Amino acid sequence: YPDAVSLNALIAIRFLFGLFCLSVTVHAVLFANDKIKPTYLKPYSKLRDDDTYIHLKGKTFLYPFTCWSWNLLGLYFFLSSYIAAYSEEENTTKQLTTLALISWKIAAPTTLLIGAIVKYALWPAALKNKGRGNHNFINLRPLLQHNANIVMALTELLFLGGIPLKGNETSLYKHLPLPLLFGVAYVFFSWSTLRHWNPKGIPAALYFFMDPTLGWRHTISLWILLFVLGLFYTIYCAIEALSTSGSSTTTSVLMFLVVCFVTCRFRD
Repeated sequence: YPDAVSLNALIAIRFLFGLFCLSVTVHAVLFANDKIKPTYLKPYSKLRDDDTYIHLKGKTFLYPFTCWSWNLLGLYFFLSSYIAAYSEEENTTKQLTTLALISWKIAAPTTLLIGAIVKYALWPAALKNKGRGNHNFINLRPLLQHNANIVMALTELLFLGGIPLKGNETSLYKHLPLPLLFGVAYVFFSWSTLRHWNPKGIPAALYFFMDPTLGWRHTISLWILLFVLGLFYTIYCAIEALSTSGSSTTTSVLMFLVVCFVTCRFRD
């Protein structure tokens, strides 16, 4: 909406979004000391849960998939703010534009994936095991990282212009491998860090569906996650197509509210 949002306002909003993402990350790395009791699929899981805790402190705060997506989204906002400010200097922004495109095409759909997983899988599991108000998802920082990411990404896509997920190509799925490869990379990372979560070095999985001892159930979970991620990529492409086809402000607001309602959760 160039008539409603000036170039200077666009630059400022994107920069503030990026600064917000960076601030949350820096504060968490410096001050967070969360101790989380893992939830596993018993009796199928072979991981211990009697005296095992996951410690989110310092560098381990950067390990969750949520933080990967959150930081990538923040990187996109910083890059897109800079690109908007210096768009006339082609040589300065060409390589940065490519990096911004990659960041956006990965971060945008993963925000929806994270929101959906938290709302429909992780939060209910935490309620079942720990009860209302006794889990980490109700705290401010997790609420921000599981909901504000969706709000910022949708704001960028529907109201600030975004960067088209389809690029200049006619194929909807040209860039679909990017978020899928990002997800696969995290799977390997999660396997390699099973012993990093607590001082005792006892293997632990932050997400119950990332538990490699589940055998075929773990494999099925990963395939489902990849399918859902691809689905959310398609949804974002559809939203982008509708928002750039001359849709009204009312339509954009309605899409914003519907997606937020489906993927965000703020209380038990």
